[in-house]
Amino acid sequence: MSGSYDLLVVIEGRTIQDISYFVFEKLATLEHIQSTTTHFMLKKYKDNGITIGQEEKSERLPVAP
Repeated sequence: MSGSYDLLVVIEGRTIQDISYFVFEKLATLEHIQSTTTHFMLKKYKDNGITIGQEEKSERLPVAP
């Protein structure tokens, strides 16, 4: 990684309290952790370049009777 981060930890929680508990009780208590920064993904619009929630629009050729 480049920039001001040494480590990226991605976690999922049902509530903000779940995430807060993990950061405060588990992560921040580790001996060599000096500080943490938390970012939230509010909604995922794409995954691996594919837009979520939209069906793939493909042109279909007419089928011969």
